[in-house]
Amino acid sequence: MKTFLHEVAEDLYARYGEGLSERAILFPSRRARLFFVDALTGIAGRPMWQPRWVTVDDLTTEISGLRTGDRVRLITELYKIYSEYHAEPFDKFYFWGDMLLTDFDTIDKYRIDAAMLFRNISEIKEIEADISYLTPAQLQILRFWSTLADETDLSEEKRRFLAIWKTLGPVYARFRERLSELGIAYNGMVQRAAADRIRGEGYAFPEARQYVVAGFNALSECEKQLFRFLSTAAETDFYWDYDSYYKDRPEQEAGMFVRENVVQFPPRGDVSHDNMERPKELTAVAAVSNAVQCKHAAAILRELAARGPLDKRTAVVLTDENLLLPLLYALPPEIGKVNVTMGYPLRASLAYTFVERLVELQAHRRTKGAGCTFYHADAVGILAHPYVADSDARETRAMQDEIVRERRISVDAAWLGRNDLLRMIFSPAAAWRELSDWLLRVVAAVARTPYEGDDRRQRVEFLAVISEEISKLRNSLDECDIELTTEVYTSLLRRHLQTVRIPYEGEPLEGVQVMGILETRNLDFENVVLLSMNDDNFPGNHMAQASFVPYNLRAAYGLPTPEHHEGVYAYYFYRLVQRRAATSTSSTTRADFPSGRSRWVWMSTSPRPIRSRWPRTRGSCSVSDASPTQNRRPRSRRRLSSAMWPVPCGSIFTPWRVSRPTTRSPRRSTPRCSARSFTPRCRNSMPGSWARRTPARPCGR
Repeated sequence: MKTFLHEVAEDLYARYGEGLSERAILFPSRRARLFFVDALTGIAGRPMWQPRWVTVDDLTTEISGLRTGDRVRLITELYKIYSEYHAEPFDKFYFWGDMLLTDFDTIDKYRIDAAMLFRNISEIKEIEADISYLTPAQLQILRFWSTLADETDLSEEKRRFLAIWKTLGPVYARFRERLSELGIAYNGMVQRAAADRIRGEGYAFPEARQYVVAGFNALSECEKQLFRFLSTAAETDFYWDYDSYYKDRPEQEAGMFVRENVVQFPPRGDVSHDNMERPKELTAVAAVSNAVQCKHAAAILRELAARGPLDKRTAVVLTDENLLLPLLYALPPEIGKVNVTMGYPLRASLAYTFVERLVELQAHRRTKGAGCTFYHADAVGILAHPYVADSDARETRAMQDEIVRERRISVDAAWLGRNDLLRMIFSPAAAWRELSDWLLRVVAAVARTPYEGDDRRQRVEFLAVISEEISKLRNSLDECDIELTTEVYTSLLRRHLQTVRIPYEGEPLEGVQVMGILETRNLDFENVVLLSMNDDNFPGNHMAQASFVPYNLRAAYGLPTPEHHEGVYAYYFYRLVQRRAATSTSSTTRADFPSGRSRWVWMSTSPRPIRSRWPRTRGSCSVSDASPTQNRRPRSRRRLSSAMWPVPCGSIFTPWRVSRPTTRSPRRSTPRCSARSFTPRCRNSMPGSWARRTPARPCGR
């Protein structure tokens, strides 16, 4: 199997030879560079200089002359402008201010006229006077605002929405002016400034340049403007990773963006686009829990390892990143090396729980005369934490027992300070700057405490990351010149630390690849295991993502909508399976996952001939905790009809005939069987020829 990156490297080397080193290559992800260099090394067979690597952000920053500011700083500057129009405390504004900044970013990336988008509702009366010249998109805008025309009959929520909406235009304009004065910008502002400069001032590179653009899919308007500029102002080769199966079929949402990209930026290179014509086999497994999914993935890898050593051509893709730790614990040793690309979540570490306990300790502190007291639960929690208990296990244990035995509610700080570390921990920190400095001192003191456990290096690294992140947040807030309460600072600190991931050390081109779905862009594997393929995860409910711009307006102005989101994830799925013969997926069938399998797993049997093996256990279509791989149905070579959907029905999967192919998940309206009337109803729900070949059998329940 030739991967997409191998075909690109082969075509470029055949055309340019070692002159490829003089070109700059754009990939949508940094990981694709490593696999491209690996493929190029095998093709060239001799040492050569690597090509230059650039990103879209690198080019837009060079053209615009702006630099991206820190996220906290940007939200704080937005609050300063917003507070001139609305009185709202910073702690309430911060979290939805982040949402508003994301909306501004999207508006700029798609080059939307913000003055038109945020126009006053009173101007709708002028539009209503004559609607004969309006486009369908403008009529959709009019229909949305007509629901808010009479402000006297609006609910309180709609009144608040209109009050804020009327000021978003001035807030947007003044916010951009303020950032320009400071010399910083958000990413969308950088891209829009670059696109406007290209279009308005006739920007040109100072020297002749050669570029290769490969593997992109969904492009914003600014990215399209940049690529048009590269196609005319530089020698640029475009490569698009797609298959004719979904590109040439308008009903296939996976080709939503590729169809336009190929027309606007015709590819000069030659790569294959007919991989879906080859037979495919999809193994779909329904598991009762996430832990069982991970056990089943381990069983698949163990089976593959028995055939031969596993390497970078095998991947486990997690659509839910929360499965990373259960998967790592479930992996068998015989699979060899594993390369994890996702990073260890800091919030799952002991170091994060230690910081949480420190923050809670200060939050419940009370002043008593010249000293202070701490709440007993917080004090016991700190003394019992391994980072503190390991410093003097006997003393800390005795202190815990005494607090519990004497039933103390508040514990004096002087009594708690038995040694240098405890005196530092149980000291007051009132203002947020004092709290920040105190956290840095305590974390540094714990990191210096002698400890001989097996995880010593891990402990020191986690604490070093936390210290670095606390310092970054402190520097950002100092630049903002805004007064905060301790509660707001701790809330920001929690939010900041919970998003941090610590990268694993290792060789990225060795061993089984464990990665998220976004990291699979441009990468191809011979063996793929997709976990947590539930519809709520893949593609997920995009409507739940917060935005201040309503759906009707997003659709009318060409901003990303849930349909765009589904098209992107459809492309991820089909691109991941198009070059391989066999793919394994698993999903959860618990009550808290009512959506069932992802819609693209359902559609894998229609309309293309992807053979499916549906595992089965006695009485239900699931994998049990006791033995994840036993009772698996023998591999079936029967292809399902293009007009059939596999629907779980008791102990078997019953094909459900549909009227036409669709890109939506089918409704499970097929008659379900029960334990008492299994055979007749299942047989009656089958199409004729299939039902005749399926003998009646008692229900396994």
